[in-house]
This record gives sequence, structure tokens and C-alpha cells, in this order.
Amino acid sequence: MASPSHFRAQASIETLLVFLIFLSAFGIVYAASSRLAAGAQSRLDTSLSQSSFSDFSAKLQSACSLGNGNVREVEVKGKPAELALDGNIISFTAGSFSARANSSCEISLAASSPARFFRIENKNGMLEIS
Repeated sequence: MASPSHFRAQASIETLLVFLIFLSAFGIVYAASSRLAAGAQSRLDTSLSQSSFSDFSAKLQSACSLGNGNVREVEVKGKPAELALDGNIISFTAGSFSARANSSCEISLAASSPARFFRIENKNGMLEIS
């Protein structure tokens, strides 16, 4: 006949095994949910960057077409955006999103570091972006 301490030891080992299985399952679920959350955040950042670029592009065209003295301000949602100039084509890069916009006006770029806010001003037919 088995002693009561043998049953208690067996119950403790079984409880420990169940707890280890629970921790392993919890770890697997946590790792999977972390990957899903990171993917969702990445899609959200890209969507916000696309929206910010659309706003930036529309305001760029508006400031150009409405003439001298016209000012437009753009708030960048999501990751800060960096602008680069190639003639009258401006590149907008925020996180992993990148797009280009054309302008019929000449462009002067005063800001070169990533920013969350841009000011577009038409000065005698030239768009100054700061």
C-alpha cells in the first residue's frame, strides 16, 4: 500500500506539469498575438502615412494654383515624414511608405529632417516648404 506522502508528491508533480503546460500554451499565444499586433500597427502606420501624403499633395497643388501669398499647413499623422526634392517633384517618405508628387510651381525645400508638420507658402510662384 502506498503512503500518503507518496500521493502528495505525485499530486505535486502532476500540478507542476499542468502548470508548465499552461505556461507553454500562454507563451505560444502571447508570441502569436504580438506578431499580429505588430502587423496591425505596421498597416495602421502605412495607412496614416498614405492619408498624410494625400493631404500634403492636395495642399501642395492648392498653394500652387491659388497664387502668391497662399499658405497651407499639413500635419503628418503616424510616423514623421521626410521630404526630398528633385526638380519640381517632391518625395514624401514616412516609415516604410514613400510617394512622389509633381507641382507646376517651382519648389524650395527648407526642411530636410523628418517632421510632423509642414508649412507650404507660395512666394511669387515658388512654393517654400518649411
